[in-house]
Amino acid sequence: MKKYKILSYIFAIAISLLLIQCNSDKKKLNRELTKIAAEWNRSTPVALEAHTRFDSVGVTPDNVFQYYYTITNIDNPQELIASYKNEMLEKMDKMYATDRSLQFFVENGVTMEYIY
Repeated sequence: MKKYKILSYIFAIAISLLLIQCNSDKKKLNRELTKIAAEWNRSTPVALEAHTRFDSVGVTPDNVFQYYYTITNIDNPQELIASYKNEMLEKMDKMYATDRSLQFFVENGVTMEYIY
């Protein structure tokens, strides 16, 4: 019975340390993402093409990196988004697979959201 109690305490301590470590890593990643977002936001808003303006970047507490865009100079922006959605997703996948400057996001499993 005494061995069982000791093993239970050791197990509880190990789980606690693991949870603390995971939470610490999550907070560290959030600080780094927030720093990157602040740096990128210094150069926004910026027109990317005839109908797209990059407005800002944000980071959620769950480490979701959010890009905010505005569709401009068009009557029906939802139609434009729908017609180019698959093409945009393919370009983004390729970009994250090949662009070394984006590897930080890939290596840390950061979820990206593109909000129009």
